[in-house]
This record gives sequence, C-alpha cells and structure tokens, in this order.
Amino acid sequence: MSIRKATQKKRSSADIKRAIEQIETGITTERKKREKSGETFTALTREQIEKKLRRVESPMIVFQSWNNTAPPGGAINYTVGVSNPDPVSWGALAVGLSVGNRNLITSNDVFVSELDARFPTLAQPPTVGFSLGPVGSPTASASFSFTLKIPNGVEKTGYFGNTVLQQLNFHDVGKYLDRSVFFFGVV
Repeated sequence: MSIRKATQKKRSSADIKRAIEQIETGITTERKKREKSGETFTALTREQIEKKLRRVESPMIVFQSWNNTAPPGGAINYTVGVSNPDPVSWGALAVGLSVGNRNLITSNDVFVSELDARFPTLAQPPTVGFSLGPVGSPTASASFSFTLKIPNGVEKTGYFGNTVLQQLNFHDVGKYLDRSVFFFGVV
C-alpha cells in the first residue's frame, strides 16, 4: 500500500477541464440513480468543484445520498461519492461517518472529535483503506454505502450526519482531506 507523498503538481487548464468533466459525469449518473429510488441527493456544483480544485489537498467528496427518516431502532442508508482530480494517485484513504451538530465547526480537530456518542461511528473500507487513481482513470472515483442504525430511545427530531474523507497514516497523524454534512429525521 502506498501513501501519496509526491509533491503536488500544478494542474494545467486541460487537467482542470478533464477533472470537472469526469466529476460532473459521475454526479449526473449517481443523481439519476439515487433520485429514482427516492433518496435525497446533494452534489457539488461546477463552481464548488472549481473552488475545491484550487486546494492543495484535493481528493474530495463530490456527492451524497440518503433516505430522509427512520424510526428509533431503524436505519438511515447513506452513500458518499469521492473523487481524485489529481494527475497522481492517492492511497490509504478512508471515509468516516458520525452524528453531531458539527457543520459550522471550522477546526478540523474539533470537528472529528465532537460527536453524539449515542450513535455509532462508522468507517469504510475496513483494514487498510482504499486508493483513488489519477484523474481520467477508471479508478479516480469511488462510492461507499453505510447503514447508520438509529438507537432506541433517542429523541424524535432532526440530526446532522457528518462525513470525513481522510488519508490514514498507520504510525503517525493522518491527514484530513474533505468533509460533508447531511440532515435526517428520527420519526
């Protein structure tokens, strides 16, 4: 398993255009599939993609979908899509999911530590993470599905789900890459 350590190569206009086209194509495909099944779907706009492409650390969350409500003891089914717009691969990546009102928290250290402990904290994929190939490759994007169990006894109200994309470092501090939020109801 390789952990990306290469120096960030400056993207050309062609790299940026290709990344945007690939991400938008993936979003369109997923939107049709998810909305047809009745799920809520959110995705990056072209402007948001361009803004994120200006970041140094660029693997990013590009879409998410979920069922809106579940009763105590039920489950929220959640899917997140990630993409690598870089001309180099990234490895040792993982996606984590937790619950808590954290979207406004700007400190990533606080964001990943403050959570609602009544709900499970989930991560995928197990063991050593996943890799994303370079932009334009068939492995530049991936999606992961979670089943978030709703604990019995929680209040019937709205909750914020939070997703974080990170690069693992098994013997030191990992690297935060991106995050997203979704809102669901316990009914």
